[in-house]
Amino acid sequence: MEKGEINPRYEVSCEAGMFCISGTELTTGDAVSVGRISKDKKFAEELAALLNDKKVSVHHAKDVIRDMLLDFLER
Repeated sequence: MEKGEINPRYEVSCEAGMFCISGTELTTGDAVSVGRISKDKKFAEELAALLNDKKVSVHHAKDVIRDMLLDFLER
């Protein structure tokens, strides 16, 4: 990893039948949690995988998830 590069990791969890995404920036320890994304585990896992693949900052994760959900709903 190069200096200044971010290293976020996102994972899916389940709370009361709804899947959530939480992420941690491994270099700084900063964290984010986005609850009640979906009842569909596969959908939540796909969102988390996209966040991991694109190395989305934990500071921007909520905005990116919101934009992806809105894009999906507008189709």
